[in-house]
Amino acid sequence: MSVEFHALEVTAVIPETADCTSFELAAPPALADAYRYAAGQHLTFKLPWNGFEVSRCYSIASCPDLGETLKIAVKRVDGGRVSNWMNDTLEVGDRLMASVPEGRFVLDPETRASTPVFFFAGGSGITPIISLLKSALVTTRRSITMLYANRNADSVIYRDELDRLHAKHSDRFELHQHFDSDSGYLDPARVRSLLHHEDVAEFYICGPEPFMELVERALHRSGVHEELIYIERFVSPTDPDRADEVDVAARSLPAPESFSLWLGGRSRTVPYIEGRTLLQCAQAAGLNPPHSCESGFCGSCMSAVKTGAVHMRKHEALSDRDVARGVALLCQSVPASSEPLELDADSTSFRAASAVKSSHSRAWSRLAAVAVFACMLAGTLVLRLVH
Repeated sequence: MSVEFHALEVTAVIPETADCTSFELAAPPALADAYRYAAGQHLTFKLPWNGFEVSRCYSIASCPDLGETLKIAVKRVDGGRVSNWMNDTLEVGDRLMASVPEGRFVLDPETRASTPVFFFAGGSGITPIISLLKSALVTTRRSITMLYANRNADSVIYRDELDRLHAKHSDRFELHQHFDSDSGYLDPARVRSLLHHEDVAEFYICGPEPFMELVERALHRSGVHEELIYIERFVSPTDPDRADEVDVAARSLPAPESFSLWLGGRSRTVPYIEGRTLLQCAQAAGLNPPHSCESGFCGSCMSAVKTGAVHMRKHEALSDRDVARGVALLCQSVPASSEPLELDADSTSFRAASAVKSSHSRAWSRLAAVAVFACMLAGTLVLRLVH
């Protein structure tokens, strides 16, 4: 099954900075349910371009919990085809082909209300972060710390909105701005200076790759477990006219006849079809793992390789740390050996903390139940001895 795309109408064009514009979008009334979203999710856009099609992902900046109009922000990229075209050309009334909302860079609904949350945003990485921030403020009582890094004060996207949120929720929302023009580049010491409750807090990161690597490294060196760190990575795909030749090396790799895929809490056996990606094989078998761009740049189809080996044609959405710990993109992966291959689409960095904490919660619940039963049994025995 492929991702659904529909035409959305541009209902507002809002300049944010000299090189960033927000666009409010409206889906047809009949598709209102299809475009319900969670804070932190994104849309994939497909646009015709000189005889071929290009695609880009943009995070949603609005907050569903506040009933806000669906909104994205697009920052210009030097030489970027789509970002510059959207900033220069889009007007109210124009229509864009957009996927239904997807992504797992979302707040964990099972997190306790007392658990602190940290948001780290760099540049246009504020887009999903501000959506998560507003959701956390309106649906929880969690203490929130945010660090937002930019080149200078004029580069701050959503500055007025952030100031209003900080003023309204100053009792539990700390906002720290970092400007390279004033303080130099962000360093790990600055990140570490903000931390507290490192053993239980949750950490959300989005921004340029060097920024995210610096923050993630600082968190790890401060003792934060990687399962408490959520990272959103977006890399623009290679357009068809700029793509390299097809990866012929993958065609000669040995492969098993089938592979196992954990999806929705169940293990499924999927026949491997030569020349197809693991995502395509799963779809041919009637399964629908999380995915969006199918180009290796949004990270929605991240899965954990449990046994066996895969070859990824490209993996721009993954860090070296992701690859080292066995994370693969289903849309770019083919088997790399004839050994049994098992992947887990339920276990990725987007929701690892949720999975771990859920399993811990279930374990503690079972232990609590056993303890209660033991106490009741002991009480009964005592009463019998007394009588």
